Amino acid sequence: MLCRELYTSTLPPFSKDQPPPGSLAGDADAPRHWHLGHQALDLGEIFRPEITLAVMQRRIDAALKLAVQAQLYGSYPLNIRWRGPISEICHMLERYLPAPEAGEAIIGDISLLGAAMGELFEVDDVGLRLEVTQRAMCPRFHVDKIPVRMVTTYQGPGTQWLPEEAADRLALGHGQYGHQDVCINPEQIRELRLGSLALLKGECWPGNEGRGLIHRSPVVPNGKRMMLSLDPG
Repeated sequence: MLCRELYTSTLPPFSKDQPPPGSLAGDADAPRHWHLGHQALDLGEIFRPEITLAVMQRRIDAALKLAVQAQLYGSYPLNIRWRGPISEICHMLERYLPAPEAGEAIIGDISLLGAAMGELFEVDDVGLRLEVTQRAMCPRFHVDKIPVRMVTTYQGPGTQWLPEEAADRLALGHGQYGHQDVCINPEQIRELRLGSLALLKGECWPGNEGRGLIHRSPVVPNGKRMMLSLDPG
């Protein structure tokens, strides 16, 4: 019953239409390459050529917090990597979550996010990664060699990213001679809020080569971090 109700639920509205000029906040000297908002339609800003990060800021409610805590201390460590039809996400989570009997809220949230990815990018399948860690998975600033990825953090610190002016792209990967640090201004390191939904544009997005969002996993000083990533198609 739960899976059927989730898959037939009405999704929040999205928009791929470009908003009128001036709708994005920007610095005085240069327009920002990110967009922060509180509505589902804010995620549609990722279709603007200049935008490499679109964020829908949200809070995790009490029911979702309880479901997350149950998975953190389930019968085995949470580490799911899966690719398949969006319509099967709910059933997959019911099978592989450490504490599925207490997971209704997180199953519902992830299933709806998968459906949203399908609507936004017109795909039927997604690649999904849901895991709990106690260390940074990708501690070095990097760019993804994919078109786009959605990330959200259910527990612990959020993904960190760099504004373009705070980064040295020549230091990415193995780095070029004389370019050692990707981050040239640590004071400008940004961190996504707990629960926020973020679309990160990668190097393989059409026309975005050399402009993929520079980001990394945060240090987890205490406790555990639970994060979700979704790739369309």
